[in-house]
Amino acid sequence: MDFDWKDLRNTVAKSAPVLGSLIGGPAGGAIGGLIALGLGVDATPDAVAKELAANPEAAIKLAQIEKERTVELQQLLVTSAQNELLADTARQHSVNETMRAEAASDNWPTYSWRPFVGFIFGLTFFGVYVILPIARVPVPVVPVEAWMAIGAILGVASWYRGKMQSDPRIHTDNRG
Repeated sequence: MDFDWKDLRNTVAKSAPVLGSLIGGPAGGAIGGLIALGLGVDATPDAVAKELAANPEAAIKLAQIEKERTVELQQLLVTSAQNELLADTARQHSVNETMRAEAASDNWPTYSWRPFVGFIFGLTFFGVYVILPIARVPVPVVPVEAWMAIGAILGVASWYRGKMQSDPRIHTDNRG
């Protein structure tokens, strides 16, 4: 079986929780190499997985590796969390910039698509869960992913719209 470093997360975490959380993240290869070195095997996920499955002493070695390198691993955990936060912030900033550009557009399809989606969502929800049962028509199964996708769009749009309405410094002409 071909393993990935992420596949070893739970197995490693049983003996060494910090190593387990790090092997499943962006630094997985480096942490996997550290574990492989400590176990005396090739620095591949397959070799480490085989050693962990075959050798009961491997769990003790993992705990020892974690204990010996606690400070370094904790610093790596903090750095990993900071990088994740920065990436999330950058993604959110990008979404906000896109929404600002759409709201400022003079092209009506660009600034009106989010409100349109909101109205269609409301009508669809009302139709599926109110009108169809009243009309004694079987309610179709709407995939959860469809509701989540529409809800995500509306959530972001509503948040930005609420921010515009609550802050007089943000210019709006009531579009989008």
